[in-house]
Amino acid sequence: MRNKRQTPVTKQLLSVSDQNAPFNYVEAYKMLCTNFEFITTANDCKNIMITSTLANEGKTNVAVNLARALAGYNKKVCLVECDFRRPTVDKLVFRSNHMEGLTDVLKGERDLPKAIRRVEETTMHLLPAGTIPPNPSELLSSEKMKDVIDRLSSVYDYIIYDTPPVLLVTDAATLGRYMDGAVFVVRHNQTERNLVLKAKKNLDTAGVKVLGAVYSMFNEKAAGSYYNYQSYDYYYDSRSTQEKR
Repeated sequence: MRNKRQTPVTKQLLSVSDQNAPFNYVEAYKMLCTNFEFITTANDCKNIMITSTLANEGKTNVAVNLARALAGYNKKVCLVECDFRRPTVDKLVFRSNHMEGLTDVLKGERDLPKAIRRVEETTMHLLPAGTIPPNPSELLSSEKMKDVIDRLSSVYDYIIYDTPPVLLVTDAATLGRYMDGAVFVVRHNQTERNLVLKAKKNLDTAGVKVLGAVYSMFNEKAAGSYYNYQSYDYYYDSRSTQEKR
């Protein structure tokens, strides 16, 4: 029987650190990184969650590449996977499944420093989701989660939290009370406006400050641009990422 931890990962993330990444893809993240630093510095923010309205809008792609881009500017960054129901960050970054991580720390089964993994040749670290729990919202709203956030804040310049979509579960709103702000990912020409507004209202009601939004999967070729883009599969589909103020 094949060990699940060794199952090959067929999906891959198009990374800004990849030498073969399209020029405009990398430049879009540099622009996002610049705007992000401007907004977070002005608002004195370092604990930022990345969320979306629904699934498959590219929020994890944005979270991973934003963390990588910030690390490229010599910022000490920790990416925290808070999507306990459908964790994918560990597979994208390390090509590994079922890594011990945040849930194990929150349950008292793992020390925080030992659960954090460094991404080689960068100033970026990753705190994986860990063992999938039966009570994600309860763990995210616990005092132990607040303690983890405080401890990370004392070490890193930025902590990026990848959270579940707002309209699918309450996890993002639950965690939001501990955050300095949120970046909202919206899939271009896909997510309905009324759903985006509903999700934004849910965050507002929970007291989550939305710092801005990011268009994902924006195809400039389809929009009439002269740029020529390849077709990518699920983890390659943020062909250009534009921040909308």
